[in-house]
Amino acid sequence: MGREEGIAAAYDPSRPLFSLHVPKTAGTSFRNDLEAWFSRGNMAFHYRGDQGEAPERAELRPGLCVHGHFNRLRGIGVRQYYPSADQFIVFLRDPFDRFVSNWRYLHFQIRSGVSVPDFVDGPDLETWLERRRRAFEADGQDPFSFLAQLADPVDPSAPEAAFGPQYLAVGVTERYAQSVALFAAVLGREPPSEVRRLNLATEAHREGDPDAARPDLRGVYERAFPLEYEVYGSAVARLEADRRARGL
Repeated sequence: MGREEGIAAAYDPSRPLFSLHVPKTAGTSFRNDLEAWFSRGNMAFHYRGDQGEAPERAELRPGLCVHGHFNRLRGIGVRQYYPSADQFIVFLRDPFDRFVSNWRYLHFQIRSGVSVPDFVDGPDLETWLERRRRAFEADGQDPFSFLAQLADPVDPSAPEAAFGPQYLAVGVTERYAQSVALFAAVLGREPPSEVRRLNLATEAHREGDPDAARPDLRGVYERAFPLEYEVYGSAVARLEADRRARGL
């Protein structure tokens, strides 16, 4: 995999950086920060088309940042597209909160003409959760899980090892400003003077999204997807450790 095992590697600008945008973790906001740091000319984006068209492969070069929705289970994972990739950053979010936010966003996508075959019937939150639980139970993995967006499969017996040295830094959406400040330090950039959050569920173009929160389903989700919570806990621990190490 290119990097030796051990502590997180230092950012090497002679190699490309890969920003793994897990859906509904403030990735659109973070893209704005990345473009300020790298400039638009040194950015490449990895997103499927509205009808599921595969992303184009970027021509890798020193100093490039590739940002987007990588997904191993859809054949568009970062290592599937870029086998030499060895510098990653990623944001995670509380798994149930992310699940609810993504469920709302899928309704918006359907209204906007985006192809989401698994969601054409517009299921309510409880139905969608049960559908994802059954998919995970049947296959041991699910393309709608944030775990599919990571560079490598997570060993269920060692979730604390999910973010090895190739992950230069890991952030969490609930501590967005602190996470961005850490990323800036790791990448040798200036942190943004203000935190800007984009693509929020409260914006006008999202009118019509369901607003059900269903806190009663949080426990159901936690019991159905314990590995997601273990990996999220590892992300929080990694963030705290990296901030302490840098005096942030």
